[in-house]
Amino acid sequence: MAGITVVIDGKETTGHAGMTILEAAERVGIHIPTLCHLPDLTPTGVCRICVVEIEGSPILAGACHTPIADGAVISTRSPKVHASRKATLELMLAGHTGPCVTDSGVEECELHRLASELEVRPPRFGVREPRFYPVEDANPYVQRDLSKCILCGRCVKACEEIAEKSVYSIGYRGFRSKVIVDCDEPLDREDCRDCGVCIDYCPTSALMRPMNWTEMDGERGSLSLGEEHKGCEDDTHLRLLEVLKAEQSNSGFVSPEVMPAIAQSLNMGVGEVYGVATFYSFLSTRPLGRNVIRICKSLPCYMKNSQAIIESFHDAIGIRPGETTADGKFSLELTNCIGACDSAPAMLVNHDVHGNLTPKKISQVLKSYS
Repeated sequence: MAGITVVIDGKETTGHAGMTILEAAERVGIHIPTLCHLPDLTPTGVCRICVVEIEGSPILAGACHTPIADGAVISTRSPKVHASRKATLELMLAGHTGPCVTDSGVEECELHRLASELEVRPPRFGVREPRFYPVEDANPYVQRDLSKCILCGRCVKACEEIAEKSVYSIGYRGFRSKVIVDCDEPLDREDCRDCGVCIDYCPTSALMRPMNWTEMDGERGSLSLGEEHKGCEDDTHLRLLEVLKAEQSNSGFVSPEVMPAIAQSLNMGVGEVYGVATFYSFLSTRPLGRNVIRICKSLPCYMKNSQAIIESFHDAIGIRPGETTADGKFSLELTNCIGACDSAPAMLVNHDVHGNLTPKKISQVLKSYS
């Protein structure tokens, strides 16, 4: 079978089907920086540090997970690539609120080493509400400081694929995203005894061994760093979303109390169930009113003054996004694009679309659901 030929930074190389750009570049001695990626973990491409420019493509591609294509001409050092990597790192540093200047482990911090390698200056981006979390030291085996977490997901993958424990998951969405344990509870799991795999894979000091940590029985167990284990691919995650949607339909919300049973039925971690339930805006982990109003927060609606619509609901029924009326009749939520940009500002009430909204129309809409 003929190989696949590509040109990377002017160097021609041949690979095989399924080989990634990162692997092909390493074959000819070209270094592409990475952060979320490690060879013994399944590639995810979440950090976007390893982006490269492919001739003829309008977008940058993640080298760690993008397979090579025959005849591709790839640049790993173009001005566009450099600008993207530096901007991404600036965003990470802006949200990375740990006291790194006084951190004794800063020399081992991969984020800082990478910022130095790419000559990234202090972030230009301000953060209105810095992410700050108290240090979790209840677990005798792992200390967590989520203020230093950069959401690379390496601890999640390492716990799932190397340690086979699935303690961690990613919960919520946008700037509220965070690494969670179960239903966003402090890390207090005996699963972590004699392990520490997540600590070894964390690129910052968000995960560390406690000051008084000692290795139980002098050993960390039979798993070694770099031992390969890839979970079997099946339809479990597809089934999870269907189960959560059914629970939302039947109960009106997905209670954290039912998540352990859902997790057990699908043979996955509670944190993974909670992570999916908090990511999708049409799922809720708290009770909602009989009529759920979802106002679109996308740019077209925002530019058509959707904020005035939100204020109109507050004036009419006294609630703001995330709240429910005292009689349980209405809940007000914000959601992403609902596909009604041509009639912005728009919203959903249950499954009904209402567009071209004005403050005067709000009372008419509310009456129709009374």
